[in-house]
Amino acid sequence: MLKLIILQLRYTWQAWIGALVVFIAAGIVLGVTLIGASSTISAHLDHGNYNPVAFFATPAIFGLITLMLILTGITRLLIAKFKTDYNLWAVLGANPNQLALLIGGQMSLSGMVGGFLGYFLALPIVRTYYAWVITTPGMREFPTINMKLQLSSLTLTVLILGVFIGLTGVINAKKVFSGGHKMHRLTKKRNCNLSILDWLWCVMSSGSLAYVYLLFFQGSTQLATLFGGHSLVETYSQALLALIFLMIMTINTSETLILPRLVKLLTLIFPITLIRTFKTAYWNVLDKKDFLKTVAVPLVIFSVIASFFMYMIFDLANVASKRNLAEIVGTLSLFLGAPFLIILANTISLTIISSSERTTSIRQLQLIGFSLKDLLTEKRLEAEIYGLIVFIQAAIGNALLFVSILKASDITHTRMFDSWWSILEWPAVTGTLVFLFILIVDSSYSYKIYSQNRLNATEKL
Repeated sequence: MLKLIILQLRYTWQAWIGALVVFIAAGIVLGVTLIGASSTISAHLDHGNYNPVAFFATPAIFGLITLMLILTGITRLLIAKFKTDYNLWAVLGANPNQLALLIGGQMSLSGMVGGFLGYFLALPIVRTYYAWVITTPGMREFPTINMKLQLSSLTLTVLILGVFIGLTGVINAKKVFSGGHKMHRLTKKRNCNLSILDWLWCVMSSGSLAYVYLLFFQGSTQLATLFGGHSLVETYSQALLALIFLMIMTINTSETLILPRLVKLLTLIFPITLIRTFKTAYWNVLDKKDFLKTVAVPLVIFSVIASFFMYMIFDLANVASKRNLAEIVGTLSLFLGAPFLIILANTISLTIISSSERTTSIRQLQLIGFSLKDLLTEKRLEAEIYGLIVFIQAAIGNALLFVSILKASDITHTRMFDSWWSILEWPAVTGTLVFLFILIVDSSYSYKIYSQNRLNATEKL
């Protein structure tokens, strides 16, 4: 099986470059953690109140959570890209487990390569970042560490990333291939239906979220019993961490149901009768559910997490009145740097992986008579739909989060600096980013392909 995985990877290596971008970003995040932790341990500084190991562990925790959310979409996009190959393997008698191992093995090997390259890129980053962080107030007590490359941390980076990506790939691929291994199963158009386990997981995460959320309105006694804490601030801080974790789980599990319905609701916003290319844009977005989820879920979750830390820093913890700007920037970059890097890599990865499908779609539209203006308008509408979906979901998540923060600040007698308008800040940023990303990429592809086709037609004449 290993030989088959290697041969298949060699045959399709160019298509894996897109996924490799995300794996390198994950290698950088994990490399920062392991280089910092191993350098601290080797210098015997991993003790006392100012132990930097926990500091270095933070990027890996948030980075791997983000990576896990992204890998589901990447796996589905890769399977769709190689569906002809997997159809052939299915005809030759491969079962779903073997097909899942085939793509999971390729993802594992690619993850190891990404971990190896990312590890060496992480060294100058962790050196520069830590040297700056320990100069900021509140971090000056941390020891100076000589960051260095070590075979043990390199091996761990490669192995952890390879195993993590490989197992995630196998699990996600098995879901796609399950229920039979005939060719029509691989090409069948998917709907929003969930398996029994997916429904159960969705109900459990949503129910847990609703339970914890309602506790914020029932006084501090029940929260103190559930989360403990030596003070009200500590109790509510732990409760809010649990709340944000459950929100991430709920968003990830329910998006398969929510996204298609949200796209359909947007027909009430757009003047369909006045924009003749809207229906085409609408069906293009609705048809690419895996791409939609891969784009939307990480950005919605990033928006909610970013808002959470901003509220914690400026409101509940009241850090803004106690620390300077450098310390606040350092704190935000520690928690948000890894997710942002992996999400940025994900956008580049999506551009590369979906390039052939994007080209085919544009050529089909041109064949049925779309002019360059029509193509650009249609792609702009697609970008607006993606941007609005991210904005609406992130705004709803932030509204729920803000209400719980408001309740916590009221109980702990902490002054709130942010207003209700803060709910829209990060959703507007992420929605605008995804709008610009889709618009620029699709418009450039449309112009390039339209110009090539016009040139080919002119040469034939």
